[in-house]
Amino acid sequence: MFFSRKKERTVTFATAVWEKDWKQILLSNDYLQKLQIENHQHPFSEKILIINNVSDYGPVVHAAEQKIEKGILTNYYIAKDYAKKIFSFFKLKREDFKKDMFFDGTDDWLYYNALAPLTSIYFCRSDYLLYHTGDTYLKEPVSWIDRAIGLLEKRDKIKVANLTWNEKYIEANKESYRETKDFYLSKRGFSDQLFLVKTKDFQKPIYQTIREDASHFPRGDVFEKRVFCHMLEAGWKRITFKKGSYTHENF
Repeated sequence: MFFSRKKERTVTFATAVWEKDWKQILLSNDYLQKLQIENHQHPFSEKILIINNVSDYGPVVHAAEQKIEKGILTNYYIAKDYAKKIFSFFKLKREDFKKDMFFDGTDDWLYYNALAPLTSIYFCRSDYLLYHTGDTYLKEPVSWIDRAIGLLEKRDKIKVANLTWNEKYIEANKESYRETKDFYLSKRGFSDQLFLVKTKDFQKPIYQTIREDASHFPRGDVFEKRVFCHMLEAGWKRITFKKGSYTHENF
């Protein structure tokens, strides 16, 4: 008797750098390699870097190429070189990203904030994408990705997986409507700080919807607000790992 082996799902790791964090991420000996990649304890098929808004691309590209030579990264993309193509693919315009009246920053901040994850999604060639913002990392190793993919594959409406944020397990539990052995399940919620998604679900023009019940997102019509709105429209759900956390801190 012959048994068909279950296909192993491939996963791309992606993160982004900009002017104020590229040195922390690319010049450190272990920040990218250990705290962002190895601590997930998963054999990523791709490890890509998005170079976003920096003032001088030369030293950033040089640092990225050194990471590729060492096998820490497999590729990098300069976001501005592909921005027009990417926004056209997702049916977005730069003018779509408007700040609200309470945000001290600029519309450009919202634009670049969206460009980094959209570039990662656009270039991802794996079944799944794990995206980090540059200021998100794991203090300790957490083996969670295979278990998350198992649930994402099993339940069609579960579309996003993430670790608990900043060790706020009680908060993650409160936001859930039920739980499994490993995960809290919630009907609302999305963060761009760290997310694991099935690539084909997010490589579509799904980022146009803005809902009134998403006004709690600060700054304006940001990328994560747009994902949150589409998830509500489509009835998508989120799972949060109960036994491991990421740390987010603004550099």
